[in-house]
Parts: sequence; structure tokens; C-alpha cells
Amino acid sequence: MATKKVDPEDGKYKLDDSKDTELEGIDDKKYNVFTEEKKLAAAKRNFPDYTWFVSYTITDKDGNNVRNLPEYTIKLDKPATENFQLYYYFDGTEHLLQFEDTDNKGNKKRVKAKLGIGDPPVGHFP
Repeated sequence: MATKKVDPEDGKYKLDDSKDTELEGIDDKKYNVFTEEKKLAAAKRNFPDYTWFVSYTITDKDGNNVRNLPEYTIKLDKPATENFQLYYYFDGTEHLLQFEDTDNKGNKKRVKAKLGIGDPPVGHFP
């Protein structure tokens, strides 16, 4: 499964996924961000009714995975589904993620949430 390093642009890590996910507030002098597919595949396999669309890993500069870090923001295109719920997948379980509407990007409505963990797949239901 592929892992790809993401370099920050203007303080944002653009994850290049179907929801145009961006991470903000991660100190690029302390951490690196990678997209990855292994945990995303596990989330899709274990919770197939959810729409899992991105997975990333945050490491320190020595390459060690960082499970807990200072809170950062994740922004993504708002799913077209009414009354959706946003989730992250961590330690084999789905966890509800509180979110709020944020600025639009182009013609797309966006939402944002706060996280403090370093390696979750993210998805929504329904």
C-alpha cells in the first residue's frame, strides 16, 4: 500500500483526496504528514457502510508515528448527503467527530473539525 509525503503550502497540508481535505495548524518544523492507504483499507473493510475518503499519518521529524499532538484543524468539502455524521477511524473503532460549517472553497461548501491524533482515516455516514 502506498504512502506519500505531503508538503505544506501556505501552512496547509492538502491531502489530494475526493473531499479536498486540508490539515491546518500542524507545526511543519516538528512534524511530517503522509497520506497512506493501509488504515484506509481497514476502515473500509471493517465499516463498509461508511464513506471513508482519506487517511493520513503524522510523524515527528525522526520518522516516529505521533498518536497524540496539539489540536489541529481538518477541513473538507461538505458531503452532499443531508444530516451526515463525520467519523474518524482509530484503534479499530469508528469515533464520531464534531464539526461545523466553515468558509466555502470555490462553489463548494466546507466543514471543519478539530483533532489531536496523528493517524486517522476519516469518513462520513451516510
